[in-house]
Amino acid sequence: MCGFVGVISKTAKKFPEETLRKMNAMIVHRGPDDEGFFSDGEWISLAFRRLSILDLSEKGHQPMVDRENGLAIVFNGEIYNFKELRSELQASGCSFNSDSDTEVLLAAYRVWGKKCLDRFIGMFAFVIADLRKKEVFFARDQLGIKPLFHFEDADYHIFCSEIKSILPYKNLEPDPTAFDEYIIFRSVIGSNTMFKGVSSVLQGHCGELKTGRVRISKYFDINSTIRHNKSKSFEDSCEETEHLFRESVKIHLRSDVELGVQLSGGVDSSLITALASEMTGKKLHSFSISFKEDVYDESEYQKRISKRYNTEHHDYAMSSDIFMDFLMPSIWHYEHPLNDPNTVCTYYLTEQARKHITVMLAGEGADESFMGYGRFSHEFLANIRKRNFLYYHPGIRNLISRLWPLKKGESFLNISRYSPSMYALSYADLNFTDLLLKGDDSGIKFRKEVLKMGDRDSLMETILQYELCDLPQWFWRADRMGMASSMELRVPFCTVPMFSLANTIPYSKHLRGGVCKSVLKKVAEKYIDNDQIYRKKVGFGTPFKEWILKAGGRGSDLFEEVINSESIRKRDGINSEHLDNILKLMKEGKFQETNAGFLWTYFCFELWYRIFFDGGWKKFAPAEAL
Repeated sequence: MCGFVGVISKTAKKFPEETLRKMNAMIVHRGPDDEGFFSDGEWISLAFRRLSILDLSEKGHQPMVDRENGLAIVFNGEIYNFKELRSELQASGCSFNSDSDTEVLLAAYRVWGKKCLDRFIGMFAFVIADLRKKEVFFARDQLGIKPLFHFEDADYHIFCSEIKSILPYKNLEPDPTAFDEYIIFRSVIGSNTMFKGVSSVLQGHCGELKTGRVRISKYFDINSTIRHNKSKSFEDSCEETEHLFRESVKIHLRSDVELGVQLSGGVDSSLITALASEMTGKKLHSFSISFKEDVYDESEYQKRISKRYNTEHHDYAMSSDIFMDFLMPSIWHYEHPLNDPNTVCTYYLTEQARKHITVMLAGEGADESFMGYGRFSHEFLANIRKRNFLYYHPGIRNLISRLWPLKKGESFLNISRYSPSMYALSYADLNFTDLLLKGDDSGIKFRKEVLKMGDRDSLMETILQYELCDLPQWFWRADRMGMASSMELRVPFCTVPMFSLANTIPYSKHLRGGVCKSVLKKVAEKYIDNDQIYRKKVGFGTPFKEWILKAGGRGSDLFEEVINSESIRKRDGINSEHLDNILKLMKEGKFQETNAGFLWTYFCFELWYRIFFDGGWKKFAPAEAL
């Protein structure tokens, strides 16, 4: 796990080496073990930070240059099946000087070209320079686990692992067109970011830079994997899932450094702990966050799994003071306003766990692929279908609204014009959302494109919204908070084979007996007690209300200062009327917020703005970057 910066000149003007070194220093947390630089004439400069995971020797150094074939690469991530690919490439005549997956990736590109992407099982973002043709090929993994950003001005194209790398080169500006999406959904996904001129290469996309122009294309489409095989039995689904997941955990355990497991106490992380303990045959480290507030605490179940699989368990109690200590650094590393208060807890956990390990396995992706959320339930989907009928038939909406008393009819008309499948991810009352949007959500483009992929099928719409619009924010959290602590977070549920299998299992099997995620839960019965498997889903909640909204203490003092400040109301793209309405309703007791909603997003937005645009970033940047 690493980070890089790649700069390609548009004008044959060599990029300043001192600036490149500062840009690379901004991401020292992504790779504290080594750094490297490479340039080829005036047209390209590459910089790299290394976190040594595989082949700890100097042979894994990057940028890696293949002089014989005129190629250079910077690569962030892991190709988990690199050993199998290496054997295949050796059989075709390739030789290798290292035991690194980087060299395998470079050879695979040399032999198979763009089609090498179809063979990779992993999480990756890379840039390959053809030094003879003076062309660049870049790609991001199929699911978008690893980040890859692109920025350009009149002089240069810049590719980077984190947006903050650009700051020593140029001051960035906020992009107000993305603010509504963030305020409503707590994240901005697709190619947009909240920084003007900075785009994210989409998951499953690759591109070429030739003659100064960037051309991007899709090489993997998760939509194509959603082909429910209705003839597949529940028993076969469980058997295939267990077999494939065991294989996934096995290759995710490939590491030349110490690794452990993030143990939440839920089914997903507990299943990973069980299989990883069995496969390694040693006492694994497991790590958890606990709360004194009982409603959020799952330490009982974490300890139960730890005891059963004999892990070296580390429990870290989260408090309001710790939360406040880590809040601003979390925003700095996350680079966007935080999606959820639990992001701060994740950063605290990785900071503590890094004292013991370098790689940690986590359970992201299981709920999205195996339908673990309550929004996949029969009742919720039935409600979505009813509301979808009204959404797609505006004439009927208008007729119904006239039959109701004026105020109620107007409210119905306002909220029924928003897609129920798309806005289910907002967790916000649509009346409050409408106060902000007033019927115009045309700026939220990527989510609408995903909605169209569902072709008005409520189940398809819901699956795609979760897999393409919800999951990216959790990948972003895992990458940023892990890398903030120089730790690699791996997600064994998130491979193309795992998603391809899950997306062929019919809905009736995923929701067997009305139980969400029933296939995975049935598999888990071999490894976890039934009362733990089938208990009510808790999720990774945080006492936001107790720590921030209640009067008294550091959290509430900062919240009151931020949320009532003049500065937040003067930011371009912020609807101060909407914010004041929410605050007024809260004071009147008509609006309650317990976790990641409007108040949290406005609060984090202002803190983010102060860090990245009011000069606050210089307090967080390494001295070498200033």
